[in-house]
Amino acid sequence: MALGWQMEHVLYQSGLHERPALANNAKFEAILVIFSLRTVLGQAAQELVGFHDADLLYQKDLDPDAVISSAQNVLDGLLQHFTDAMQGSTPVFLLSFIEPPATSSGLFTPRQRGGIYQLVHALNNHLAARLSQNPSSYYLEINDLLRAEGDRGIYDGYDFCFAHAGLLSGRDEHPLPGRILQRLDQMLSVLAAEQPVKLIITDLDNTLWKGVLAEEEDIVPGDHTEGWPIGYAEALIECKRRGIVLAICSKNEEAPTRANFDKVWYGRIRWEDFAVTRVNWQPKSQNVREILQAVNVLPEHAVFIDDNPLEIAEVTRAFPQMRALTGDPHTWRMELLYGVPYQVPRLSAESQQRTEAIQAKVQRDSQLASGDREGYLRELGLAVEILTIGLQSPQFARALELLNKTNQFNTTGQRWTMAEMGAFVADGGRLYALRARDRMTEHGLVGLALLQGNRLRQLVLSCRVFGLGLEDALLQHLCRLGDQGQTLRADWVDTGRNATARQFLEQHFLPQEDVWQLREAPGWPEHIAVLR
Repeated sequence: MALGWQMEHVLYQSGLHERPALANNAKFEAILVIFSLRTVLGQAAQELVGFHDADLLYQKDLDPDAVISSAQNVLDGLLQHFTDAMQGSTPVFLLSFIEPPATSSGLFTPRQRGGIYQLVHALNNHLAARLSQNPSSYYLEINDLLRAEGDRGIYDGYDFCFAHAGLLSGRDEHPLPGRILQRLDQMLSVLAAEQPVKLIITDLDNTLWKGVLAEEEDIVPGDHTEGWPIGYAEALIECKRRGIVLAICSKNEEAPTRANFDKVWYGRIRWEDFAVTRVNWQPKSQNVREILQAVNVLPEHAVFIDDNPLEIAEVTRAFPQMRALTGDPHTWRMELLYGVPYQVPRLSAESQQRTEAIQAKVQRDSQLASGDREGYLRELGLAVEILTIGLQSPQFARALELLNKTNQFNTTGQRWTMAEMGAFVADGGRLYALRARDRMTEHGLVGLALLQGNRLRQLVLSCRVFGLGLEDALLQHLCRLGDQGQTLRADWVDTGRNATARQFLEQHFLPQEDVWQLREAPGWPEHIAVLR
């Protein structure tokens, strides 16, 4: 096929009576699982009515909630059969069930309680919720792909029965399987953290709203936001929810611009949704540079959005690695919502608090620059907890995200797949995660060390907490483990972007080609307390 993948197709009776026989999954990049809706409903029928009537179960005079609950219990049992596969190192993707048309219950009673649409929709919600609790399993939605292709010529529910939930027979080629594999390829790219966007810098005039507000005598909000601006703002807020930081870069006077912002949007998108703002008459490349420094993000992980091609050219000339969007504003929304660089595998507590964390960092940096550093750190109320985590730990998804997205404080720059991480742990590797908070904000999980014997394979620290001494606390903890002490060694790979990590290693280690020897263990920073 077009993607050039080699595949193995494993069939099994997808009932509770048979466990699937999966080969050693370490050799696969992904495992794709499809449950039979007919089997799930049939086994629910067995419990509820005493025989395997999958096709017409929803039409019987049964309590709809009881039908949903029974089907969900069957689904839980099937998922339990895949526990071993899901706890392996290869990501497992489970396809959603095909949902019948919402009008299957009638044009005047769509989405009727007790209808087949509601039943299958509830099963999909249940499946997605269950998979979100496992760090190596993922829900793969296919219903939007089916609708986009036009389901009348693909889905057999129009001609057969809804519970069958399959593809029409008699066609030489179906477009849907190829679309599903393309989506799988996109999701694998997200898991591999291939050039993710961490920062969106947006202009205002003719970008976040229509027109130039400074030239308007009377501002009527709807005139400036109706249409594509609302869609763009909606996409920005969604990106913020995913943990992408937002910033403003506009040539304007700041005070009236902020007043106009509130007047036009009146809380639908807020000034506070943007972690950093630069509104002045400086060249935009200079403002972008300041934003990058404030957020501590590399240019290749930022995107600049502006309606003016000249401003785009000026910024990208200064930062050739930076991505940019201009031209038709309708395309911005589509890119932000559906583009691979803007996707995240999981929504962690850290990602949802990232804007507040960056705002706290900007405030800290300002106070540190203007006062007594040691005194400020003592008053910051910094406290940490260092956790040992495994592949099934609730914190593992965030740890893998941090490992694969960190560039500047990253001692090797290595990106890890689930398979590689599984092999590391199987070979005696351990993961130590550092969680931090202070009086300003809850930082969450911001540091990670990969230790194998007395060898520090990798050390990463979020750019949001540089300069607080957290790296010293984590290293000091590692040195106290067992008999590490002076024998601790650290791997080092120069990526061209991790000078910050090198500076830290130079403080405590002696360089010996690619493996550095610990020279002196740091003391525990006096301004950092330990969370109990």
